[in-house]
Amino acid sequence: MTIFYSLIARNYDLILSEYTDYTGNFQQITRILLYKLKLIGQNKADNLFCIPYDNYQFNYIITDDLLYLCMSYKDNMNISQKNYLNENILIYAFLFDLRKFFLTQYNFEDIQKSHSYEYQDFDNSIHLLLEYYNERPSFTKSGLPVYNFINEDKNVIIENLNKYFNSDETLNMTVFQNEAYNIQTVAKQNMVLLDYNKRIEKIEQIKTVIKILSIIIGFMLVLYLFVHFFGNKENIKK
Repeated sequence: MTIFYSLIARNYDLILSEYTDYTGNFQQITRILLYKLKLIGQNKADNLFCIPYDNYQFNYIITDDLLYLCMSYKDNMNISQKNYLNENILIYAFLFDLRKFFLTQYNFEDIQKSHSYEYQDFDNSIHLLLEYYNERPSFTKSGLPVYNFINEDKNVIIENLNKYFNSDETLNMTVFQNEAYNIQTVAKQNMVLLDYNKRIEKIEQIKTVIKILSIIIGFMLVLYLFVHFFGNKENIKK
C-alpha cells in the first residue's frame, strides 16, 4: 500500500498544510469531500475513518476541529475484510504521527486562529513522514501509539462515498506518479468538478439574494405597519 497524499485542515475544509508527489484531480475531489463533510457537521472526534473508492481510500481522524487525512492506493483492496484495521494499521500510525508532529511544532491557540495554507512550512515534514511510512518502517504493531488506541475498543468506521456524492456526480479519479500525462484527458475529467463548484457558487449566490430580499421585505412590512398605526392614531385625534 502506498500513501501518496496527505493534508491537515481546520474546521474540515480550511487546509493548513498538504503534500503530494503525484498529479491528477484527486486533490479537487478531496476538497469537495471536505466540503461535504463540513455540511454534514456530525461529531466525528476520537474515531478512525475510511472512505474507499475503487483501489483508493481516504483515511482520516479528527481531533479538536483539526482533520488529518491521507489518501492511499492498494491493488485488489478489500475494505470489507474483518482484519482491515490490522492490515492498514500503518496508515493510522501515519495519521497519529502527523498529528503529534504538527501539534508539537506549533502552538494550538495559534492554529485555531490560522488562515488557509498558513502552515506551508510544514509541507516538507509531511513529505518526510510519507517517505518514512512508504518504506514500511520495521517496528512491531504493538509499539505504535495507535495500537493502544485500538485496544480501547475503537474501530474503523468505513463510510460509503455515495453518502457524500449524488448519483449524478460522476467521479473519474486520476492519479499520476509523474508529470508525463495527457493534460487534455485530465482537463476533461476535471469538468465534472468545475461544474459542481459552479453549482455550489450559484446556490450560495441565490441564498444571499433570498436573505437580502427577506430583510428588505421585512423592513418594508415594519415600515408599513408603523405608518398605518400612527396614521390611524392621527385620524382618531382629528
